[in-house]
Amino acid sequence: MEKKITILYIITSTNVGGTERALLELIKRIDRTQFDILVCSLKKEGAFSEKIKQETDGFYCLELSESGGILALLSFIPALISLFLLIRYTKPDIIHSFLFRANIIGRLAGRMAGVKKIISSIRVIEANKPFKHFLDRNTSSLVTVYTAVSEAVRNFTIQQTGLSPDKIITIQNGIDCSLAERTFPGEFKTNKAKVNIGLFGRLDKQKGHLVLLNAVKKLISKEKEIRVFFFGEGPDEDNLKEIVMQKGLSEYINFMGVTDNIYSCILQMDIIAIPSLWEGLPNILLESMVLSKPVIASKIDGITEVVTNNINALLFNPGDENELSENIQRLIYDKNFAYKLGANARKHVVNNFSIDKSVQKTTELYFDLSYEE
Repeated sequence: MEKKITILYIITSTNVGGTERALLELIKRIDRTQFDILVCSLKKEGAFSEKIKQETDGFYCLELSESGGILALLSFIPALISLFLLIRYTKPDIIHSFLFRANIIGRLAGRMAGVKKIISSIRVIEANKPFKHFLDRNTSSLVTVYTAVSEAVRNFTIQQTGLSPDKIITIQNGIDCSLAERTFPGEFKTNKAKVNIGLFGRLDKQKGHLVLLNAVKKLISKEKEIRVFFFGEGPDEDNLKEIVMQKGLSEYINFMGVTDNIYSCILQMDIIAIPSLWEGLPNILLESMVLSKPVIASKIDGITEVVTNNINALLFNPGDENELSENIQRLIYDKNFAYKLGANARKHVVNNFSIDKSVQKTTELYFDLSYEE
């Protein structure tokens, strides 16, 4: 029997998020007769850590602060040393990292420890982040290959880092297409007499919560039965709650916090809103589509690779609260059209974004790297 290939996945956190869910779905499907799976979280254990642990041959946590900025910089050297020692101890054949902090620390510690095959995954277009681009560009020589979650992310990364196009490949997110045939116990029940709109994502400017708030403010004079649910936590939470109060929207907006039962929550919604200002390829888009939910999303790179306006989703210009409110109203009044969008969405995802395709491409990459000298 040939020696199994040991993969060390390094991720910034194990909180509930799209990247964390993508990692979990990947390692659940990796062939364990051919691979040993190790996972290291830089930050303290999050809500997903127990699920991830169950799928690994070893789970490690460096307990770094959740804070960014200066605190993240101060913890950089201790984190680098700790990760270097962990890599020397575990002796992985390949390091595969996710999210910016893990990408940078992972490639540095990996090279210091003598690992020759290092993969950095780019999950989002980091718009207006010159310092991050500078660090990535000046450490890119340490990376064997980059993976991008969409062609838009790939092209953006090439532009920002000056990478050779041969060094970065696109492996799109995949989704478990059996989700629609399964049942999920509910954490809560919505009022089905209302129109329930869900926004799933970190409470951060990137995700466009304020755009949806402004759109809802325009609608409530006509549509009193709207209820909006924000699922997630993040740095903008207090500010968003203050804005909700100022705009008199407390009756209409619900802050739900994080959930690891996301599919049950999606199924409770009538409309999924994705008003992001920039993205990569958001998991929530594929998850909502495979569950046949009508989606209204920003017309931005990454999302437009997946959906076609008026066919399997409604698109609006990013930041345009008027257009978003019009699209919401259209789905409220034309339920047959909303149903058709959802049905087309599921068919499109099943045909093009199966998780099996994503896992196959990823494992093929591991084999290719392992056979290289």
